[in-house]
Amino acid sequence: MRRNSLIGYDLGLLFCVLTLLALGILMVYSASGARAFDVLDNPQYFLLQQSAWGLTGLAGMAIAARVNYHRYRVVAAPLLAVAIVLLLLVLVPALGIAGGGATRWLRVFGPFALQPAEFAKLALVVYVAAWLASKRTELSAGKLMVPFLLIVGAVAGLVVIEPDLGTAIVLVGVAMLMYFAAGARLIEFGAAGALAAVGMLALAFAPGYRSARLLAFLDPWTDPSGKGFHTLQALYSLAFGGIFGEGLGAGREKFGYLPAPYTDSIYAVLADELGLIGALAVIFLFGAIVLQGLRIARRAPDTHGALLAVGITASLGLQAWINMAVVAALVPVTGITLPFISYGGSSLLVSLTSVGILLNVGRQGSLEKRVGGDTNHARGRRDRRSYEPAARGERRAPRAGSLSLRLRRR
Repeated sequence: MRRNSLIGYDLGLLFCVLTLLALGILMVYSASGARAFDVLDNPQYFLLQQSAWGLTGLAGMAIAARVNYHRYRVVAAPLLAVAIVLLLLVLVPALGIAGGGATRWLRVFGPFALQPAEFAKLALVVYVAAWLASKRTELSAGKLMVPFLLIVGAVAGLVVIEPDLGTAIVLVGVAMLMYFAAGARLIEFGAAGALAAVGMLALAFAPGYRSARLLAFLDPWTDPSGKGFHTLQALYSLAFGGIFGEGLGAGREKFGYLPAPYTDSIYAVLADELGLIGALAVIFLFGAIVLQGLRIARRAPDTHGALLAVGITASLGLQAWINMAVVAALVPVTGITLPFISYGGSSLLVSLTSVGILLNVGRQGSLEKRVGGDTNHARGRRDRRSYEPAARGERRAPRAGSLSLRLRRR
């Protein structure tokens, strides 16, 4: 690889992602080894699967990092259409794979399956970013709330039918943050947010397993061996881990106590084995990813790039927060996996590819700043208004095409 091939890329973001990926592969092996041996007579099965998906995801990230993000404007609508078709195919009995009371996987061939909801997360971000960037006039006039809610509601509604309310909440939450970042009027944003919140609360309190989970979350001891079992075992994992943990591979909760130890509950296994120090390290890494993502958004060359960065950052950050909050009993059990760490090919592939897009947005912004600065310096007439603070009482206008002042330094 040429020395200058990494110029402009956010190496701090890349370091955090690769660290989480490596840690995730170790934790998947630790959390799944016993079950893989009992069921498949191969303790390395899930380790090898996750490693293969990790390599595939890294290839996707490398490709996405090289592709100019402006090209996604052309494929945004077809990409969302494909995601919707895949979500519909999941509902076909002959194609959808049921498990855990839901049908969330689509049979591809042989043992291979994909989770369309994971691809819908990225497709929706790509589409909403391109759509909002091309509708700035309509957005300023307050004409986009209804079509925005219809688009997001259609995708989230198909995910709810699976049923997967947790992923639907992520989809809606990320889209709402992008809508706000694009410059939507506060009253319009508040109305859209209120409608979305009412819809999600209605689904959460509807009779069925969701309301039972919610009641168990409020008081897990009312059903410690049933609906409250997951919450209590996660809390036990945190308690057993203490400050320094029981040691990598030495955790106890993964042996038949903690549900889904290498997928939804892998953060609990990590806290059990690596302790408070390891758990806080993961929080720090995700926090760094969010900060770097917002930094990329603020420095993006245009609104499209900024919205892509906001959407991808919000998606990764919100998923991580929900997963870790479930383990800490701050929110009800949702089924959301931990990006880069939980076992799952679809999630890992989409997460790493998303990071590749984010890296490209950051690189485009960095190169534009570098080239613009060099050009102005060579001509000897640098525009001082771009680098000096505004005079007292004077408000400096934002750069043309940039994201709204909500993400920019004043």
